[in-house]
Amino acid sequence: MENNDLNPVEELKWEAKSLLIIGMVLLTILGFSVSGCKHDIPVPINATDDDNGGGGGSGGSGQPCDPNTVYFQQQVLPFLVSSCAKSGCHNAATAEDGVILDSYTNVMNTGEVTPFDLSDSEIWEVINESDPDKRMPPAGETQLTQAQINMLALWINQGAQNLTCDDANGPCDSVSVSFAADVNPILQNKCVGCHTTATSTNGFVSLSGFTNVESVALTGQLVGAITHDPSYAAMPDGGPKLNACEIAKIKNWVSEGTLNN
Repeated sequence: MENNDLNPVEELKWEAKSLLIIGMVLLTILGFSVSGCKHDIPVPINATDDDNGGGGGSGGSGQPCDPNTVYFQQQVLPFLVSSCAKSGCHNAATAEDGVILDSYTNVMNTGEVTPFDLSDSEIWEVINESDPDKRMPPAGETQLTQAQINMLALWINQGAQNLTCDDANGPCDSVSVSFAADVNPILQNKCVGCHTTATSTNGFVSLSGFTNVESVALTGQLVGAITHDPSYAAMPDGGPKLNACEIAKIKNWVSEGTLNN
C-alpha cells in the first residue's frame, strides 16, 4: 500500500512507525560500533602497590638518590621487613600486638611514627628500650645494627616521608666486588633478619657469615632467589626486590668463585 492511498491520520501513523524503525536500526548499528571498540584495561603483569616500593628497589621514580636524604623504600623498609615483619612477629598474618611493619602505611599507623619527633614515635621507643624484656627485636632475635638504628632516626627526623629514588641513576661498581665490602652488607641489611639461623620458617637457609652464604650461593639458590627465578622462592620475602646494582654485585661475586675477600 502506497502512502498516497492513506488518509491524513493513517499517513501520520505510517511516518511515525517508519521513523521508529529507522531509529531502532541506527541504535543497533551504533551499539555494535561502540562494543566493537571497547577493550578491558590491561593489568600489568608485575603491578605493585607504591606503598611497598615494588621490584628493583627503585619504585620507578626516576629520581636519583641523594646521599643526604633517607629513602624509606630503599633504606628503611628492607631492614624492617627482614628483622621485624616476619612470621611470628610483625607481618600481616601475625600482627603481634597489632603492629604490622611491612609497608609505609602500616609502619606509620601501627608503628605510631610521629614525623620529626623521635620521643613521640613508638617504633623508636621500643627499639631503644632499656628493658630487654620490652625491647624490639626481642632477645634471641637478630638485633638491628647501629647503622640501621641511626638510619631510622634520621628518617623520622627528616619527616618520615615515603620517599623512593632510582638506584640505577647512581654509580655502580659491580666488577670489583668483595664479600666483606659489598655482598655481606647487602645481606645484613635485607636478608639476615629472617635468615640468621636455618629454621623451618625460613626454608632452613642461614645467611649469617661467609660459610653459610657460600653454601647457599654454590647451590644456585642465592642468585635464583634474588633474581626471582621461578625455580626458587623470590626473596626478600615480603620486601622490595634487590636493586639492579645489588643483584649484579652478588652475581659477579658468585661467578668469580665466592671468594672470602
